[in-house]
Amino acid sequence: MRCKKTTILWVVLVTIFALLLTAGCGGTKTPAPKPLQGSDPNTNVAQSDGRLIIGYYENPWPGTPDKTGSFPSMKTYAKSMSGVGPFWYRATQDGTLEAKDSQLVYDTARGLNLKMFPLVTNKSGATDTILGDASVRTKVTDNIVKLVQEKQYDGINIDFELLQPKHRDNLTAFMAELYPKMKALNKTLIISVFPQVDVAEDVSGAYNYPELAKYADYLQIMTYDHHWSTSPPGPIAPIDWYEKNIKYAIEQCGGPQKVLVGLGAYGYDWSKDKETETVTYVDAIVRAEQNGVKVLFDDNSKSPYIKYGNHEIWFENAESTSAKLDVIAKYKPAGIAIWRLGQEQPDIWQLINQKFPKQQ
Repeated sequence: MRCKKTTILWVVLVTIFALLLTAGCGGTKTPAPKPLQGSDPNTNVAQSDGRLIIGYYENPWPGTPDKTGSFPSMKTYAKSMSGVGPFWYRATQDGTLEAKDSQLVYDTARGLNLKMFPLVTNKSGATDTILGDASVRTKVTDNIVKLVQEKQYDGINIDFELLQPKHRDNLTAFMAELYPKMKALNKTLIISVFPQVDVAEDVSGAYNYPELAKYADYLQIMTYDHHWSTSPPGPIAPIDWYEKNIKYAIEQCGGPQKVLVGLGAYGYDWSKDKETETVTYVDAIVRAEQNGVKVLFDDNSKSPYIKYGNHEIWFENAESTSAKLDVIAKYKPAGIAIWRLGQEQPDIWQLINQKFPKQQ
C-alpha cells in the first residue's frame, strides 16, 4: 500500500515538473487574450510602423503631364520617406468613393518601397449624410475597406474637413465603425484633424482628440494654415503656436505614439487687388527676384516673408522648417506628414534626415 502511494506521488510530481518546464522554456503557451478594439489607444497593431515620414501627394494640375506635381519630389526623396498619402478619393452622399488615382504613381511608389496611405476626403455638401445617416456611414466604411483590399494599400487617411461642431459625435462614430474593419485587415488608420489651440471653435470643434485616439492608429495634426487664404497676411505656422498644438495633441491623445505632426511646405501670396494664391517655395523665391526684393525672416514666428507693391507673401523654407523640426524632435511624436510634395525647398530633406529621420 505504501509503495503504491509513493508511485502515485512520484508520477504527480513528475507531471507537475514537466508542465512547469514547458511553460517556462518556450513550449506551447496559451496566447494572451487580445484587447478589445478601441479599448486602449496604446495597443494598436500599427504602432509597429515605427517613425513615419509621410509625404502628401497631389496630382498635377489639369492640362499638365502626369509626371509633374508631386511626382518628381516623390521619386527624388523616397529614401527619406516611409510612405506617401495620395490625395485621391472622396466620399459622396450615396456612400460611394470618387477616385482620381494614378497607376503610374501607384507603381512608382511601390517600386520605391513606399507605403501608401491614400486620403479619403468628404465631398462638399455630402457631409451631413456621410456622417449623420447610419446606413450611408456603413456604406462608406465598407467601400473604404473594399478599396484597401483591392489596391492592397497599407492604410487610409480620413481627411474630413470643414466640419461643423455638430458633427463631433458622428465623426467619432464613423471612426469607431471603420477602425475594427481596418484592424481586421491589419491596416493602418489615420485621421487628419485640425489643431485646437488658438483655432476657432467652428473649425476645430468636430474633432474630439481623446475619443478619436481610441479609433485610429494616428491623429495627423494639421499644424499649418494659422493664416490662410481668406485671413489677413501672416505666418503659415508660427513657432509658438506650432509647439502649443503639438503639446496639446500629445496630452489629449494619451502620448506621442498617437500623433503625426503636420509640416507645411507652402505659402500664400496675399494681394490687395486679386484673390490670394497658394505658392510653393520656388514661386516665392522667383517672385522676390523678379520684383527686386529680399526674403526677410521674422524671428518671433520663425517664418520667411516677402513684401512688394500690393503683395505680401509668407511661406516656409529650410530655416523655418529647421525650427519646426527642433520642436518636433523635442516631443518625439510617431512621425510627420508633409503638405505637400513638390512645394518644399529641397534642403528640408537633409534637415529631416538629420533631425527627425524615418525609422524602419
